[in-house]
Amino acid sequence: MKTVGIVAATLATTALIGGGAYWFYKRRQKKKDEEEVDPEDLPNDADDDGVTEPVTPDEVRPRGGFMDRNTLPDDVKQKFVEAFGGYAPPKDEILDNLTQEDVVLFGVKSEPVPGYPSVREEILTAKVRTVEDTVIRARISEPPLYSAHLGSHAGHGFRIGEMVEVPRGVIIFAARPKPSEVKGYGEYGRPAGTFESSHVSKKSYDVHPGTPYDLVMPYITDDIEFHVDREMVRFELVGTKGLRQQIVFKEGSMHGDVTLRALDRDPKTGLVFVARWNFHIEP
Repeated sequence: MKTVGIVAATLATTALIGGGAYWFYKRRQKKKDEEEVDPEDLPNDADDDGVTEPVTPDEVRPRGGFMDRNTLPDDVKQKFVEAFGGYAPPKDEILDNLTQEDVVLFGVKSEPVPGYPSVREEILTAKVRTVEDTVIRARISEPPLYSAHLGSHAGHGFRIGEMVEVPRGVIIFAARPKPSEVKGYGEYGRPAGTFESSHVSKKSYDVHPGTPYDLVMPYITDDIEFHVDREMVRFELVGTKGLRQQIVFKEGSMHGDVTLRALDRDPKTGLVFVARWNFHIEP
């Protein structure tokens, strides 16, 4: 397989990318079923005495690292062979020429923490932001399955929307997605979160640029306008689905707190308040 084929290949393989998590899941699930968990490894509150022994939150937060691509399971490599006629991680000459239209795939592995001794592995997809000498800076673009702890399995802590510095040596695959046929709602993929209005929920939401989110609208009309209270914040209204308005904050928007308001321009009374969302834009 020619190396250039890795980049030239379009992601009609979206199913392949998303499926990577499924292959890893099956592999890990089988091992889990064959293993017995040591009672000493169970969470501190797993007994039936009704008493929960506190654990320092930082000790149990989900965390993980990058997988060595040389240890990629044979069944996963075979999927690449079937799709592209071979398997060969991208060389530096390919990575040097990646643009912001491209994505990279890499594996992550969770780190066992107190109460969660079992490990999860997952392939993630991230959209390239910058190409650097030793890493590719990219934003995770698909919702991971195993970010959080589940049962006795530790979560890896990598989440959609987060910027990650991916070492070149762990990148499994690099490609340019073919243009999506979806326009409007869903054009940027599945939403990373669904947010009720802050004046109802009393919450402020953490969001990332370049990532789709759904706003729950009390109602939608053709005359609704959206306004932010900071000039250095840019956003795109992607589309609606029922009473959900999808939105993406643009890369380059200033980080920090911002308030987004939906106002209805009534022909008789002028602008009428509809809803408000308080956000904190993270890197």
